[in-house]
Amino acid sequence: MQWAWESRELTDLEQVFNGDQLEWVSSQGNVPNLGFSHDGVWFRAKIYNQNSQHHWFLVVDYPLIRNLQVYYIRNGVAAEMFHSGDQFEFSARPINHRNFIFPLDLNSGEQIDVYLRVKGPYSIQMPLHLVSNTVLVEKDVVANLLHGLFFGFVLVMAFYNFFLFVSTREPAYFFYVLFTVAIGSFQFVQQGYAYQFFWPKEVWLQNKATGAFIHISLIFCVFFVNNFLDMRRNFVALYRAISALGLLSLLVLLSSPWVDEFWVMRLGVIFSLPGAVMAILGGWYVWRLGREDARLFSFAWVFFLVGVLSLSLNKLGVIPRNFVTEHGAEVGTVIELALLAFALAGRINHERNRRLELEKHSRELEQKALASKEHALELEKMNSEQLELSVRERTRDLHKALSELSLMNRRLEQLNLIDSVTSVGNENCFVVTSKKEWDRAFRRSEILSLIVVELDGYREILASYGEVVADECLKNVANILEKLISRPSDCITRYGDKVFGVILPATEEEGALFLANQIVSNVNERPFDFGAAKISASVSVGVASVSPQKPNNYKELIELAESAVYISSSSGGNCVQCASVKEIATE
Repeated sequence: MQWAWESRELTDLEQVFNGDQLEWVSSQGNVPNLGFSHDGVWFRAKIYNQNSQHHWFLVVDYPLIRNLQVYYIRNGVAAEMFHSGDQFEFSARPINHRNFIFPLDLNSGEQIDVYLRVKGPYSIQMPLHLVSNTVLVEKDVVANLLHGLFFGFVLVMAFYNFFLFVSTREPAYFFYVLFTVAIGSFQFVQQGYAYQFFWPKEVWLQNKATGAFIHISLIFCVFFVNNFLDMRRNFVALYRAISALGLLSLLVLLSSPWVDEFWVMRLGVIFSLPGAVMAILGGWYVWRLGREDARLFSFAWVFFLVGVLSLSLNKLGVIPRNFVTEHGAEVGTVIELALLAFALAGRINHERNRRLELEKHSRELEQKALASKEHALELEKMNSEQLELSVRERTRDLHKALSELSLMNRRLEQLNLIDSVTSVGNENCFVVTSKKEWDRAFRRSEILSLIVVELDGYREILASYGEVVADECLKNVANILEKLISRPSDCITRYGDKVFGVILPATEEEGALFLANQIVSNVNERPFDFGAAKISASVSVGVASVSPQKPNNYKELIELAESAVYISSSSGGNCVQCASVKEIATE
């Protein structure tokens, strides 16, 4: 194959075919790769049919071409002509396919010349193939299968981590999902599927989509990296640098409707390389600070950088186009997304370890305070001058230690009232709140209601799916309770492996029963879907409503509600059992 740059005087086939002003250059590689250019480029190739088959297809295996003209020259005359590219609607193509495919009838022993003109803002490449109908179908099946696996993996990772974000409310999961969807959308556009299936009539959108999704991916990458690594606190200089890069990309994105796509895409390719490098440096630095999850984070961006670097240098025309350089970004993306998912899981363990360290530090401060007290007592036996001087110093230390201890105790007190799995109140919170609301109801002569909710089949779920899925089921039940129980005075707690207690001050039995039936209905309404597992869950609910006749007798209300939930569970679960008010109120 030969190619030549288009001059201003030679822009149509007749001038190119008959003129001698163009300097044709023979391609040294399998695929001519000239990088980004605004100029038109002519390609020509000779095709000789040595096969008995007459019907062939000329395939340009490159979906991103703005203006493509194809001419078949038979015996020195232009016999057939095709105009295509994404400057036209998708239906204008001779064959509806994401690549550019043109039919060619060629008799055995016949030879023709093919002239192709390419012009547009994309990278100028010409992966030209002549294939039969059978080979075309076979290659298309394999290509669609591989791309289907890639896009399926991207969607699975996006949905799975979105559900984790809904459960944990961790912003890093949310930014990971946005980055995953953006990078997957970029590949969907680049491989031609978006124009074929999503917007086949939207020429303007197709022209802008490739550059836009490059910058959208970079922007969400900046948010994810800064949040995951806490760059503002750990590495201020790199935080400012990567944020500035994201801001530049945002400005290019906002101006893309009015800026030539050539510069939008070229800047996107250029910005992507330092963005990946800064992500690697940030992960390495935070790893050196002691964050083990940052190591996987760095490795993930190394694989992504290799893939993006191969694709960028390919599109810039620095390295030849082949299967590795064209699809390296997709392979790197798959490896990166998988490693980033593991890094996010490691972050949860890191937060758990921080809590343990906080408790340990609190104990150390308590011991330090006790030691300071003992030392202060010993100083009383010293002479008056030394005693006065030493007491001042030790008292200052003691006040400082006690102040730190008080702060740590307040933090521990808050942690000790929250269940670490479901983020609702724990057993301590349940006991404290039950006693407080019982005494309040006794003083005011009000009705106090208690709903006990037990997850049916919890042991079977734990044995079949493991602790993670069992915890996710409990989280879903807790989320349903939080949506249904909305009064500020009501209290939702988890005080057993699979048991929740809902304390409802000033609530009659009818109101408590109404809420209990809503709980059973909402849990049973649809199965809990965790991607890899789908569990049909149900709960057994016990309700007790009493008017306290004496203080400090709240345990009887708990026993009454638990006996009701026991009857509900023994009856097969997924139902509500109510205990009578009179069993306590008449005592």
